[in-house]
Amino acid sequence: MSAQRLALVSITTLVATLVTTGIHHIFRLGPGLIVPTLIGVGLAIVLWVLYSRTRKAGFLVGYGAFTALVVFWFGILDGFLDHVVKAAGLDNITFLAGGDAEVVAPALHLWSQEASTAFYEGTGILSAILALLTAVATVAFIYVELHSRPATSPEEGRQRSA
Repeated sequence: MSAQRLALVSITTLVATLVTTGIHHIFRLGPGLIVPTLIGVGLAIVLWVLYSRTRKAGFLVGYGAFTALVVFWFGILDGFLDHVVKAAGLDNITFLAGGDAEVVAPALHLWSQEASTAFYEGTGILSAILALLTAVATVAFIYVELHSRPATSPEEGRQRSA
């Protein structure tokens, strides 16, 4: 897969992860999280665009670090350790507040408690799945980008070709 296509898959899955996680947490904690969700989505897009236009390594590192934080915090700690584990019927192993509750009381509600619980847990599981896809796509994107960069010195060129 080309670097350009990997870049597009990476940003698309990252934005999808952030939007899904935002919806998940807005449903649980209320509309006060709309602005932080938009800031996260905006930051991801800005870092991606800046790297795409400038090809400066600092923007690639920033994009990779931001993606790693999103994947770790929202994909692993919240999505997997709380919602996927709970859906699998295992004991909760997260330290997040309210994670040990059998049924979480969300700020927003659907037509029934069962529907609200299914939506909340489902968006948590979807966040974990999307974060996994984001991790794979971003690692592949960064790998291809690093290995397609021109060497800055003859010694670096020899090391890359080895």
